[in-house]
Amino acid sequence: MNNTIPSKIYDFVFIGLGASNSLILISLIKKGLHKGKRIAIFELDNKTNNDKTYCFWANPKEAIVTELDSIISRRFNSIQVNASSAANIESCPYHYIRSVDLYALTLKMLTEAQIHIYRSAINQITDENQIYTLHSAAETCKAKYVFDSRPPSFDATAKDEIYLHQSFFGLHIKCEKDVFQQNTFDMMNFSVEQNEFTQFMYLIPFSSKEALVELTRFGAEKIELAYASNLLDEFISKNFGKYEKLGEEAGCIPMTTQINPPNQHKGILNTGASANLIKPSTGYGFKNMFHFAQEVTQRVEANDLEKVNKLALKSKARFKFYDRLLLMILFHWPASGKKIFTSLFNKLPILTIFSFLEEKTSLRQEIKIFAALPIQPFLKALFLHLKNKNMLRYIIAFLVVFIYTMLSLVHNQTATTFNYAILIVGLLWIGIPHGALDHILSKNKKTPLILFILQYLFIMGIYLILWQISPWISLVVFVAYSSFHFGESELIENKEHIKSWRGYFKAFLMGLSILIFIIFTHLEESLSIISNLSNEAAMPLQALNLHKWYLMISIFSFSYILVQWILSKTWSHIGLMFLLILGIPVPLPLAFGLYFILQHSHNAWSHLKHGLDMNSFELYKKSSIFTFGALLIFIFIAFFVRNFIDLAGLWANFFIFIACISLPHFVLMHFFYRSKMNPKHIKQPNL
Repeated sequence: MNNTIPSKIYDFVFIGLGASNSLILISLIKKGLHKGKRIAIFELDNKTNNDKTYCFWANPKEAIVTELDSIISRRFNSIQVNASSAANIESCPYHYIRSVDLYALTLKMLTEAQIHIYRSAINQITDENQIYTLHSAAETCKAKYVFDSRPPSFDATAKDEIYLHQSFFGLHIKCEKDVFQQNTFDMMNFSVEQNEFTQFMYLIPFSSKEALVELTRFGAEKIELAYASNLLDEFISKNFGKYEKLGEEAGCIPMTTQINPPNQHKGILNTGASANLIKPSTGYGFKNMFHFAQEVTQRVEANDLEKVNKLALKSKARFKFYDRLLLMILFHWPASGKKIFTSLFNKLPILTIFSFLEEKTSLRQEIKIFAALPIQPFLKALFLHLKNKNMLRYIIAFLVVFIYTMLSLVHNQTATTFNYAILIVGLLWIGIPHGALDHILSKNKKTPLILFILQYLFIMGIYLILWQISPWISLVVFVAYSSFHFGESELIENKEHIKSWRGYFKAFLMGLSILIFIIFTHLEESLSIISNLSNEAAMPLQALNLHKWYLMISIFSFSYILVQWILSKTWSHIGLMFLLILGIPVPLPLAFGLYFILQHSHNAWSHLKHGLDMNSFELYKKSSIFTFGALLIFIFIAFFVRNFIDLAGLWANFFIFIACISLPHFVLMHFFYRSKMNPKHIKQPNL
C-alpha cells in the first residue's frame, strides 16, 4: 500500500489495527458510513499472524454473534471448571475467534473500501484549532478525528491502586489419541501448583485430538516462559499423553483498578485498553469492544462527534467496587484466588456467573453470589479498601453512635462513661497530636525551639486573659477563626486552593455552617456551656429566643454544605454530612468530637503527611512531647485558672482550652496550607 501521505486533512485516522479499532472500522463500513469520508490507518504490523484469540459468551441472537458469525471458528455449548462435571450453556454459548481471522476480515473490507494503511508508528500528536497533526518518524498527517488504540501507560506505583498481570503461555497441541470433548471447554483448571499466585489451565478444544492448552497466572509478576513451558508439558503429558506442538501463544493483559482518563483533546478517542474496555477482574474485553464500536458508529451516524473523547461504556459503580475487592485479594493474598474461583463456579449456576461478569445481575443476585464465596478474604479487602479511601472513620463513627445509643437505653451512666472514653481516646489518637506538630510548621526554621514554645504560650496566655476579661468578645473571636480554620481544611480536602477574598469567605461560610449546625442541633447544651463561660455572653443569645428558630437555622446551615457537595461532587462532603447527621441524637461533646476528630483532625493529619512528606509514625514521634504538654495546659486551665462546680463547667473550661490552644495552631496551619499544600495532589475519590 502507498506510504506517501497526501497533504489533505483526513476525517478519521485510526492509530493501530487491533481488535477495538478493527471492530469500529467493520461497523462503520457495514453501515456505509465510510463513504464520503477520508479515512487513514497507521499500523506497523501486517496483521497476518494469529497473535491472540478472542473469546466471549453470548446468546446466539445477540448482535455480536450475528455480526461476526463468519469469523467465529468455534462455539462451545458446555463448560467445565476445575475438573467438575460439564455444565450446559447452550442458551449462551462460549464463542472463539482467532485474531488472524478478525484481521483478515478487516483488511478485506478496508481494501474494498479503498482505505489506506500506512506502515509507520505515530509517536506524537499536536493540536491546532482542533485539527490534529500526527507525527511519525518520517512524515505527518492531519485529521479532524483520531481513534487511538495505543496501550495506556498505567502507573504501577500509583497510590491506592492495584496493578496485576494476567499473563499466559499456551500451546496449540495435537495428541495421539482422542482425549478432548469437542463441545466442552475448560475455563479454569486449578489442578496445577499455585506457586504463591493464582494459576490455572485454560483449555479450548478444536477437535478430539487438537486443542489450545494455556497456563494463566493472576499475579504481580508475569509468568516466566520457561517455567510455563515445563508446567504445560507436565500437565499435558499427565492428562493427555504424548502430543505434537503445533504452535504457541503468549501474552499479558493488565488487571488494574486504575482508570485511564479520557484523552485531553476533544477530537481524539481512546480505544481498546485505553478506553477501559478490559474488565479488570477477568481480562475479558472483546465484547465490550464490540459494544463500544456500536456506540461509536451511532455517534458517527448521528454526526454527533462533539467531545467524542468523552465517549465511554457505562458501568455501574458497584461493579468497579467488586473488581477492586477481588484485585486487592489477588494482590495481597494471592493464595485465596483458587478458593474463591472454585467456590464461585461450584455453588452457582454458570449462566448467573456469566451475567455477573457482564455486570447484568441485580443487587439481590449479587448478594447471593457473595454469600457463596469465602467471606474472610473479602472482609479483609473491604477493611483495607475503607482504610485506603479514608472511609474507615465513618464506619467507626457509626459504630460509636450505635454503641452509645444501645448503652443509653440500658444504663445512662455507662453510656456517659463510654462517651467520655471515646472522646479521650480520639483526642489522644489524632485530635491533639495533629495540633502538636505546629513546631515543625514554623516558616522561620532558625528560631530556637524554646523560643518558639514561649511565643506559642504567650499567644495562648494573652487569649486566656481575654477570656477572663471579656468572654463574649473571646467567643466571637473563637467562632470567627475556627470557622475559617475548619472551612479552609474542608476546601483543601476537596482540592480547592484559596487564592482570593472570595475563597476566604467561602472557607469561612463552610466552617461556620458546620459549627452552627452542631450548635443548633444541640442548642440547650450549647447555651448551658456558654452560660458557664459567661452570663454576659449567654444573655443576648437567650433574648433572641433561639429555640424558636433552631430548626430553620440548622436546615439552612446544612443546606449550604449540601449545595457545596452538589457543586463539587466529592466524597469528603458526603462524609462530612454523614458525621453531622450522625451526631444529632448524641450529646454535644460527642457530636462535636465526631466532626473534630474523624473529619477535621483526620483530614489535617493527612494534609500534614502529604505536605511534610512524613508517615504517621514520624508525625507521632515529633508530636508526642507536645501532646503531653497540651494535656498539662488543659489540666492547668481546667483546675487552676477557672473553678467549675458541675460537668457543664468542666466542658466550658475544656472549650476555653481548645480555643486558646487552637489560635496559634490556626495561624500556622493557614501558612502551611498556603506554602506547602497543592490541593490537586490530594487524593480524593470523585463520586
